[in-house]
Amino acid sequence: MLKVHFTDADLAKITIAEDADPMWELLMSSYRIRRPEGEPFYGRWRRGSRSAVPQSGRLLMSAVPPYGYCPDFLTPAGARTIGDGVSAVLETPAPVLAADVAELAAQGTHVPAWLRRVGDGESGELRRLGAALHDYYRQCVAPDWATVRRAVARDRHRLQANLDRGGPQLLLSTLHPEVTWSPPVLRVRFPVDQELHLGGRGLRLIPAFFAHGMPTTYKDPLLPPVLVYSISHPRFDSDAEPGPSLAALLGQTRARVLVTIATTRCNTSELADLTGISPATASQHASVLRASGLISSNRTGKSQIHEITPLGLGIIRAS
Repeated sequence: MLKVHFTDADLAKITIAEDADPMWELLMSSYRIRRPEGEPFYGRWRRGSRSAVPQSGRLLMSAVPPYGYCPDFLTPAGARTIGDGVSAVLETPAPVLAADVAELAAQGTHVPAWLRRVGDGESGELRRLGAALHDYYRQCVAPDWATVRRAVARDRHRLQANLDRGGPQLLLSTLHPEVTWSPPVLRVRFPVDQELHLGGRGLRLIPAFFAHGMPTTYKDPLLPPVLVYSISHPRFDSDAEPGPSLAALLGQTRARVLVTIATTRCNTSELADLTGISPATASQHASVLRASGLISSNRTGKSQIHEITPLGLGIIRAS
């Protein structure tokens, strides 16, 4: 079990990741390719991605056991893009690389020779790892990145709504099925016993599309505290691109807006970002869909949050 110890200051410093984290998604997806769990959610992606894994991706997976400890430096904190994340990996201090590789060996995992050289500070091998991260992301994660972002945004809105409605107590009480909030300790089902004392640093919650089962965190307690957990996936598999019948009925862009709202409860600016249109255009389409009874919009703070209605969901399914 993982026990996360909160102070009052920590409760006031809970944050929710603003977007899907590319490095955590990359790492979790490498598990999904090699492990059988979650077939209803990941089966299509898994079958397509196994054949797409580049040779450099296989190098990457030799550094990431399918179960157990993964070197912390592979998931640097706060990466907004894959470029940011890989740059942070390449800038990892040599003592941290050495400690993480040593920890991997201490867990009884076979450490390949190239990774031992990374731990010894060989910059060429570290750059080779950076290229592997880029290649794997481009081939196996990037093609579905829009879907990942929409699904993560949907859960992020759930967290924020619970935080707004009931504060950190409600947020932590409804976080995940594998998590129990017994103030001041958050108990998380975990493969090993681990204690994390936040000590006023707060906790960053990271919803992850490719996570499955138990939440996870860093092994090193000195790193910025995070809890990465699996989201609940939508009731139907959608890549937010409408079928031809729905597009013929509503028009391609408006149909895409409707399907996006069906998979992601979002405000107008987020809707524009997710669909690749301007905020003004997103607002116009949302107004038409709302007037037709296909979505509802409710004001939360300064934003209008759009949600699919039963009629809208029925039209998508019928199309």
